[in-house]
Amino acid sequence: MARQTLTAVVEALNERGVKVNGAWHNFSSYAQNGAIDRTAQVGDTVELELTNTGWVRGLKVTARAATQQAGQAAPQAPSALGARQLDASQYTRLRAVEIAAPIAVQFAEDFDAYLTRLSALVNWVVAFVEEGDPLG
Repeated sequence: MARQTLTAVVEALNERGVKVNGAWHNFSSYAQNGAIDRTAQVGDTVELELTNTGWVRGLKVTARAATQQAGQAAPQAPSALGARQLDASQYTRLRAVEIAAPIAVQFAEDFDAYLTRLSALVNWVVAFVEEGDPLG
């Protein structure tokens, strides 16, 4: 199997792979123990050993990010769920759904009734949080 070596800066990283040059490469489960340096962080320059299909068989950190060299931690890679920040209104609505869902399910006969009740409860909770008590 043909292998290629690539030197690049880590753009993102998670437990399954690494993103360099705009492309994700997953860690191979066939990589030898210790061939993949799991201490790599975003901003590090790494040398990747890739299979012809793009799987990472080896990862070696060749240079640490500048902030790490100065004794500071490198910036954390965003997770899939936390990649986008919610504004206050979106966060309020999300929390309202979390609060209203268990209540709506108790009073619903079927799925359509559940969605109707959930929507009404969420709207009420959001109005309560953003505008004060809507009942008085």
